[in-house]
Amino acid sequence: MKKHLYLLVFAITLSALFCLNSDVLALGGGGFRNEAALDAEALGKGQAFVAQADSPSAVHFNPAGLVQLKDSHVRIGYTLEAPRQSFTNLSGGKSQMQKQSFLIPHLYYATDLGLEKWRFGFGMTSPYGLGTDWANDSFSAYRATESDLEISQANPTVAYKISDTISIGAGVDYVNSHVSKYKRLSALAGDGEFQLKGSDDALGYNIGLLIRPSDRHSLGFSYRSKAELNYKGKASMTNLSAGAYGPPLFPDNYSTDIESKMTIPRSMAAGYAYRPNDRWVFEVDVEWTGWSCIEEDYVEFTTETNQTRLAVLHDGNPAAKDWEDSLGWGFGAEYKASDKLELRGGYLFVESPIPSANFDTALPDSDKHNFTLGMGYDLSDSLTIDAAYEYVKLVKRKVTNDVAIATSDLDGYYNGYINIVAVSLTYKY
Repeated sequence: MKKHLYLLVFAITLSALFCLNSDVLALGGGGFRNEAALDAEALGKGQAFVAQADSPSAVHFNPAGLVQLKDSHVRIGYTLEAPRQSFTNLSGGKSQMQKQSFLIPHLYYATDLGLEKWRFGFGMTSPYGLGTDWANDSFSAYRATESDLEISQANPTVAYKISDTISIGAGVDYVNSHVSKYKRLSALAGDGEFQLKGSDDALGYNIGLLIRPSDRHSLGFSYRSKAELNYKGKASMTNLSAGAYGPPLFPDNYSTDIESKMTIPRSMAAGYAYRPNDRWVFEVDVEWTGWSCIEEDYVEFTTETNQTRLAVLHDGNPAAKDWEDSLGWGFGAEYKASDKLELRGGYLFVESPIPSANFDTALPDSDKHNFTLGMGYDLSDSLTIDAAYEYVKLVKRKVTNDVAIATSDLDGYYNGYINIVAVSLTYKY
């Protein structure tokens, strides 16, 4: 019992250190979703894993699947994401988003504690986040330069085997988030830079159901609740020159406290897995995400009382979002090539929830085609390594909207792709 407790404490401590020292920002799987960062094994199968859920990452994908694991498992891994984005305006002029790479950790712990029907798990992941960076002299400078959303999630879970056919699971999501946004202030209004930073914590939950009517067939269902974040932080303006924003209206280095709300959306997923023999597994999944909860982006400047300053600060605030609910669907396959080696492949399509009318360069999202390859290899009876590669093609998107301001025209064509590599190491004892 003490051994299990020590390993759980070690897993939690290690995952906390990962999140403190790693950039957990990515372009997102839809909106600012980032499912690719969760597990190398599931990624290799196109993230179609809800109906299998037979590894420690079931903590996230479907906690009911934990009942399939015997003894205890610790899985630690990293995902490297390299997004690339380009913009071509309607006159043919081109801009490239600054090149970035993000290293994102994931960690899972699962144990039976010697019990027959109960299983316990813990996960530390980054299922949401974004990071975009346009140059200070680009077309996007007066709308968004650097935009970072960092979300870490701790997920303790429990699962119960009702019968040989049916199991259920549930968990608590503790979410910690930090947001920062930068942009240039229009030269028409005094130039300078605008910065906003905030942070908050929130709670949610996830539940799962696994049905295995036979060894060949399984059905999986999972639900993750929404989580409400109320960011508190500061907004500041620096390097101001004479103009509408500069002295005497605002001092050269100005700041005020802010609050801003954001909702992490709820989601529902269902999957079916088929095992025709001992070597092959096929699965198809569909997932719905309730992005319509993102209606607007509103910032409250809580310590500013000067009405003239507030009129300037509230120019364009709130900003309409009106995101739409979206669907993602995919399929994956796994082939057991030998007693030690498993080969995987998959495909996933994800709809963008962002309407063209409210498209913004802080998150230049579009529909995505995701192609994956992966493998798992048993280094020993107790140690397994999983690796996966994913190529994400963002569908070329033409945008014409009214978001542009006098010195920043966002209309044009957005195109991009993401290269993703993930590795996980699992220790079983």
